[in-house]
This record gives sequence, C-alpha cells and structure tokens, in this order.
Amino acid sequence: MGSLSGQKEGDGLILALSGGGVRGFAHLGALRVMRDAGIKIAGLSGSSAGAYAAASYAFGLPLEVKPLLEHVINRKLSDLFMQSSGRLRRLAKMPASLYRALRDPAIDDAQQLREGLLEYFGEVRIEESPLPLALNAADLYTGEVVILREGLLVDAILASSAIPGIFPPVPWGERLLVDGDVVEKVPVTAARSLGPNPVVGVDASNPLRVHKPRNSLEVLLMASEASILRLKALALQRCDYVLSLVPPEQIDTFDYSRSCSVYRLGIERTEAALEDLRALSKQRGSLFGWLKQVTEGRKS
Repeated sequence: MGSLSGQKEGDGLILALSGGGVRGFAHLGALRVMRDAGIKIAGLSGSSAGAYAAASYAFGLPLEVKPLLEHVINRKLSDLFMQSSGRLRRLAKMPASLYRALRDPAIDDAQQLREGLLEYFGEVRIEESPLPLALNAADLYTGEVVILREGLLVDAILASSAIPGIFPPVPWGERLLVDGDVVEKVPVTAARSLGPNPVVGVDASNPLRVHKPRNSLEVLLMASEASILRLKALALQRCDYVLSLVPPEQIDTFDYSRSCSVYRLGIERTEAALEDLRALSKQRGSLFGWLKQVTEGRKS
C-alpha cells in the first residue's frame, strides 16, 4: 500500500468518504494519490459508494476502476436510471419494475451485487481490517446513524449502500439498515469515532441542480435532495479539511460510462491538494477535542 516510512506514530489522517454512486470511483483516484505520495492514513470511514472505496484501501485491494467495476456493475439499473431527469418516466415504461416497486421493498434484490462483492472482498470481517475501518448506515426505524465496526464486510457494505427503494434494507440485529447517505452523506460521525486524528471529508456529491419542478413527484425528489444537502453541509462543518471531488456537472448514480472520468477527477483534485494534506497529516488532535467531537456527533 505504498511506503509510509518517516511518519510518526499517531500522525495521519482519518478519511470520511461520501456516497455518490458511480462518482465514488473518484475516491479510488484520491486514495491512489495519497498512497503513492506516502500520506499516512490512520483510519477510514465510508458511506454508500465511499464504503466500497474505504474497504478497498483498508484491505489492500487495487485502487483502480476496472477490478471493482467488474464486480459491482448492474446493467439493469444502469439502463433504468441512466438519465436523472427521466427516472420516473423510465420506471413507468417498465411495467415489471413498476410492479415490483409496488409489491416488494426494492426494485433489485441485491443478490447479484452480493455475489460480486464476495468474489472481490471474500468473507473477511470488518474487525479484521489492517486499518481502523467504520462503515456508515442508517437505521430505517429510528433514523439514527449506525456505525458498523464488526461483522461480515460484504454485508456491511450492502447495508451502507442499500439505496431505499432500489436495494432491500439489510437486517442487522434488531435494526433494519439502509444507505448511510440518508442520515449523513459524508460519514464524519463514523470517522470521529476512530480517533483524534484530523478528519478529511471527501465529498463526491453531485453539484447543485437548480430547476423548476415539472410535477409533484419531482417536488418530492427535490425535497429529499435538499434534505440530504443540508445534512451534508452540517457534516462537513465538523471536518478539519474538505476535499471536494464534486464533478462540474451532474453524473447519475448508475452511469457507469463515467467511471474512468470521475476516477481521473479524483486524481487531479487530490494532487492539487497534496501540500495541504501533507501538512494536515502531521498534526495531532487533542484527546479532549476528540471526545467533544464524538459526543456532539452522537447528539446530532
């Protein structure tokens, strides 16, 4: 995973990798740059797409597009949701998907995805990670942030990325878990739980799209997006540094044709921020400040 020699014990960054669907491949580009530059990573948290990238780095898997993409690509969902503005129209044109959406808790049963993840990650457990690792999910019953530090890695990734209505909720003890982006798109609460080191929020969200809604369903979708945007802003306020991987234009969650371009964007943005990241990685947070951050995160 690259040489980290010369770093002092206790130095290093804790990364909070946001969700973003296909835009999450930008995280792999960012992580590759940090690894190659010798920046020490003291821990990683990930939400949704960020969970894939965080786990890949933590377990020493390739920080490239193709190996991961081959195991997670879902052509059916790509065809259904390729254009953000036409999601509802496309769904209406597919009676089988519409029927399933009304009958079942999700359009896709995630079985193909689970098999692909098992091939890629194997049956490792989160607590076996060589680096501190925390995955972010949301409790569908209570709306709480759920930080996953133990359990089968693949199941935790599925829970963290269970987009409501698209993939089924994942039972976890007495909880029912869905996509972590529902409660905290950039998983700063999970990152802060890993230690007092500086936290870098890595944001692979879509840019804000301002347009007049054409119908009531678009109003509902925009209201949901506005809520997530507000939650993201609150989370980023608790970071020591924000690395923006937000693309210049909207990229749909399942537009796999953009995987390589967002990967390159992650590389470029991180290379431009290397000086800041190097300086920040050598800072040490105070135990008091860390406890305060963790407490505030649990209250929020």
